[in-house]
Amino acid sequence: MAPAGKNVRAAGRASISVIALMFLALTAVLAVWLYSSYQNAAKGGVDRVVAASKIVAANANWLTSLARETLHRIDDSLGPEMVVAGPRSVHDLNLAVADLPGNVTAFVIGADGKTLFSNDRDMKPIDVTDRDYFTRLANGAPEYTSALMISRFSGRQVFVFSRRLERNNAFAGVAVISFDANILRQVWDAVALGSNSTVSLIRRDGELVARHPEPGGPVDMANHVLFNDYMRKWTSGTYVSQSPVDNQTRLVAYRIVERTPFVAIASAELAATLQPFWNDAKVATLLVLFAFCGALAAARWILSLMRAEARNMQRLADALHTNQVLMREIHHRVKNNLQTVMALVRMQNFEPEAVQKLNDRIMAMSSVHEQMYGFDEFTGVSARALIPSLVKTLVDVHERPITLTFDIDDLIVHPDKATPLALMLNELLANIMKYAFTGRDSGHIWIELRKISPTAARLVVADDGIGLPDAGARSGMGTRLIAAFVNQMRGTYEYMGTRGTRFVAALELMDESADAAS
Repeated sequence: MAPAGKNVRAAGRASISVIALMFLALTAVLAVWLYSSYQNAAKGGVDRVVAASKIVAANANWLTSLARETLHRIDDSLGPEMVVAGPRSVHDLNLAVADLPGNVTAFVIGADGKTLFSNDRDMKPIDVTDRDYFTRLANGAPEYTSALMISRFSGRQVFVFSRRLERNNAFAGVAVISFDANILRQVWDAVALGSNSTVSLIRRDGELVARHPEPGGPVDMANHVLFNDYMRKWTSGTYVSQSPVDNQTRLVAYRIVERTPFVAIASAELAATLQPFWNDAKVATLLVLFAFCGALAAARWILSLMRAEARNMQRLADALHTNQVLMREIHHRVKNNLQTVMALVRMQNFEPEAVQKLNDRIMAMSSVHEQMYGFDEFTGVSARALIPSLVKTLVDVHERPITLTFDIDDLIVHPDKATPLALMLNELLANIMKYAFTGRDSGHIWIELRKISPTAARLVVADDGIGLPDAGARSGMGTRLIAAFVNQMRGTYEYMGTRGTRFVAALELMDESADAAS
C-alpha cells in the first residue's frame, strides 16, 4: 500500500501545485491588466492636461482680443483732444468697456502719469509713472502686457493691458485695462483637473501673468526648465517638473499662444492623473487577497483530505495485510492437511500403485496451495512458478533420469483453474512415466504453455517415448480424469503420436479482467 500512499501524496501535491499555478496565472493577468491600466491612465492624464492647456490658450486669445478691441474703443471715445474727465466722458468710457467682465477695470492715465478717469467711480487718482505698463509706452512702445502685480488701489493681484495714446503725434497718455488675476478661476473650474491642479498664463519672457490658485506674488520663471529647454524645441508639449511657485511636482502641459504674448499652462498632480490606475490597483489588490485566501483555504482542504485519505489507506493496508496473513495461513493449513492425508493413506494397507497415484494427486493440489501462500498470489497462480515446480516434484518421485524442457509464458492462472491444471498435469505425467519410456531408463519431456487469447492458453505436453499407449490404457481412469479436468477448464484436447506422444490442449486458464489489469 506504500505506492498507493505515495500516489495520494503525489495527487495532493499536484492539486496544490495546480492551485498555486492558477493563483500565479491570476496574478500575472492582473499584473498585465494593471500595466495596461497604468499606461491608459498616464496617457489619459496627458490628454487631459493637454486639453486643459488648449482651453487656457483659447481664453488667453479671448482676453487678448477683448483687451485690444476695448483699448481701441477707449482711444476712440476720448476724442481728438482728450477732454478732462467729466460726466459725459465717463459715460463714453463706460460704453467703451461695456463688454468687459465685471472684475475688469479700465482707466486712462495722462502724460504726467496721473489718473484722468476710470469706469470705477470709486477709483482715486494715483501716480503710475514707475509702472512698466506706463514707462514702456511713454518710451514709444505701442502696447504692453504686464506681469502679475499687486494693485495699488484694491490690493489684489492683477495684470494689465495698456495702449499708448497719441494726440498731434505726441504722447498723450495711456489707456489701461486691469484684469483681476482670479479671472482664471472659471477656467480652473471648467478643466477640473483636481484640487491640486493649476492653470496659468506666463509671458514669453518668463514672468508669471496670472495663475489659479493664486501665488504669493510675482514669479520670474525665465530660468525654469520650460524656458531653458522645452520651449526652445517645441511650441507645445508636456513634461513633469517641480513648480517654482509652490514646489509641487506636477504633470504640465504648455502651449505658446500665437498672436499673444502668452504661454498657456495647465498642470495636474501626478497622483490625480493616475487615479484610475490607483482605483484599478485597489480592485486588483482585493482580487489577489480574495484569490490568496481562496487558494489557502483550498490548499488546507486538500491537505485535510490527504490526511484523511492517508488514514483510510493505512486502514486498508492494515486490513489487506491481515487478510494476506489469514489467506497465507489458510493455504498453509490446507497444504499441511493434504500432507497429513498423504501420510494417512500411506499407513493404510492399500496397493502401492494406488497409494502412489493418490499421493501424486494430493501432491498436485498441495503444490497449488504452496504456490499461493509462498508467493502471496491469492488472486492467481504464476504458471512459470507452478508448472516447473510441480512437474519436477512428480518426476523426481520415479527416480529416473528424465530431461525436462519448459517453455512457459508469464501467465497468471485463475485460482479456480490452478487445481484442475495441476491435477491434469499429474495424470499426464503419470501416464508418460508409466507407458512412454518402457524398456528404457531415460527420456525427455517437453512442456509448453502459450497464451492464445486474453483468457486462453495452449498447453503442449510431449515426450520422446514409444508413442500413444494402447486403447486400454487410453480408456483408463487417468485418461477419464484428464478429460474431466479439460472440461472443467472449458477446453479441448487431442493426442498426437508422431515420434512419441504429444498432448495438445486449448484451456481457459486466465481471468480477462485480471489479465487486463496485469
